[in-house]
Amino acid sequence: MIRQVPGFTLQGGGGGERGFGQANLNILINGRRPSSKSSDAGDILGRIPASKVKRIDIVDGASLDIPGLSGQVANILTSEGKLSGSWEYSARFEEGTEPQILEGELSISGSRDNLEYVASLDIGQFTFTEIGEEQFFDGAGNLFEDRSEDIFFYSNRPGATLNLTFTPDNGHVANLNLAGQLQNRRHGNRETFDAILPQGNTGRSLSDNGEDEYNYEIGADYAFPVRDGTFKLIGLHRFEDSKRNSSFRNFLIGEPEFRSDFDRFEEEAEYIARAEYNWKTGDKHDWQLSWEGAFNSLDSRLEFSDNDTALTEENVRVEEKRTEAFITHNWKYSDEISLQSSVGAEYSELGAVTSPNPPGKFFRPKGSISASYDASDTHIWRAKVERGVGQLNFGTFVSSMNLSEDIQNTGNTDIVPTQFWNGEIELERKSGSAVSGTAKLFARYITDPIDQILFINDPNDPDDDTEGPGNLDHAWRYGVQGNMTWLLDDVVAKGLRLEAEGLLQSSSIEDPVTFTNRQINDNFKWQYELNLTHDIADSNWAWGLNLRQFRQATFFRRDQSFQAKFTEPRNSFRITHKDVFGMRLDVIFQNLLEVSIQQERMIFSPDRNGDLIERQFFSRQRGRRIGFEISDTF
Repeated sequence: MIRQVPGFTLQGGGGGERGFGQANLNILINGRRPSSKSSDAGDILGRIPASKVKRIDIVDGASLDIPGLSGQVANILTSEGKLSGSWEYSARFEEGTEPQILEGELSISGSRDNLEYVASLDIGQFTFTEIGEEQFFDGAGNLFEDRSEDIFFYSNRPGATLNLTFTPDNGHVANLNLAGQLQNRRHGNRETFDAILPQGNTGRSLSDNGEDEYNYEIGADYAFPVRDGTFKLIGLHRFEDSKRNSSFRNFLIGEPEFRSDFDRFEEEAEYIARAEYNWKTGDKHDWQLSWEGAFNSLDSRLEFSDNDTALTEENVRVEEKRTEAFITHNWKYSDEISLQSSVGAEYSELGAVTSPNPPGKFFRPKGSISASYDASDTHIWRAKVERGVGQLNFGTFVSSMNLSEDIQNTGNTDIVPTQFWNGEIELERKSGSAVSGTAKLFARYITDPIDQILFINDPNDPDDDTEGPGNLDHAWRYGVQGNMTWLLDDVVAKGLRLEAEGLLQSSSIEDPVTFTNRQINDNFKWQYELNLTHDIADSNWAWGLNLRQFRQATFFRRDQSFQAKFTEPRNSFRITHKDVFGMRLDVIFQNLLEVSIQQERMIFSPDRNGDLIERQFFSRQRGRRIGFEISDTF
């Protein structure tokens, strides 16, 4: 249903945001924020049976007393009902790849007295292979080694969720959200190579990487009236246990086998407690006072060994203690103008407990001002200015290795989260029968951006240095993005619609090696997605075509650069019949354009200010795929 709303795009969720305070999910369920971080917007909506949806209201985020929300927000209003649910099974078959046949989901919901429940079980699987060629050239452009590659990837991720809502007759509301998931991944590369010139090698190699993980999340909230407002308590606990192993074996003609192993064991936890008080002053002013405390931790143990190195270990524990407070004011200035202002600050202590350095202590102001203006029945202007703090990946404190590419990153115990000023202006066009959509201009000024930096371990030895993630001084990111829905009922055929989303952006950061400005590592330069769908009138048939493409900026290391791209748009074609023995059947054809991924790796000496000494280029291709999905409700 949400996907059919012209010009609306789901966004947010999935656990990437900092804490729980600043909302980035642009959906509400019965006017309430979902108290979950691990589930994205699509996951949450997918658990609600269509039969329970009474109405979907598209509202403006600036009119809500929820900090961080701006732009379009979907409020899904549901009704109580008898036991109902939905199920889906899918399978996919690809040239040269094991069949993907363990993909399905079951969701049930219902209510009993004042208790509502939604439960889901998901069995996820994903597999693919890529085959291709890789060539090595010297600095003069001479081919000295030729390789063939066989890439494999397997993933299984079964999971379950349970959501309970208790609404007694006294105006109280309680929610409990439980989620758990198992994940098993394995990927690697089988290579054979032949020397063309004397500096080349002849032989074969095998890279094999695996991960076993389990994670769970417990979230709860309880809201009740207090005087002229509503008090809400929120708690969340998330835990993840991951075991990763990597091995690389190299068999060169005439030489003994070389083997290296890298294992990583991690436990990551997050605890959040939050309190909110909402009240009104008159018909036009809504207020929220909030406090949030959080504790995050990571325990990591690394083991590395190879033919020339005995087993070495690294143990790191990272902890962050954080608290923040906000006051948010929503002002309905007139029927056309809504304003939201949010002012607050956070205090945090962050550092590696296993490091001799004391944890860093930070006080950072945060907040935002947003406004919306209904210029007419069809056009809305929005603007927002925000001061925020980015979420830090604790993995940057820990060393990492790519054995097959011989790449190492040193963990940085002094790294800090980024801060930013963000500004945007957006125009929305609403139309029930023609073109709807949004266009947004944005700019972000970032302080303490994270990029690859050089660590000097011994000032007296210029060769004793390593590199890894670290903070630079500042960076910029700016661009335009938008979405559009064009209903072609009256132009071409009834039920035909074209949807488009796009992003065009650039960035600027001072390179720590060349001291010139360049784009941020792996920054998206542009991306687009096109969907052409046709719900054929007076029939059970429908079809859809999807095209997606993007391009990222070059990734730079001290002495190397990497540029990767998909040569053609990723593509799929879907045929749907809505009544196959009462069920819906979708047949999907993917990669009909036989997309290839290419990467160019440039190696310089002694760094990127020096001479090019080697160029590596590969081109890999995935096979064509066919799959089907069967789904129904009950």
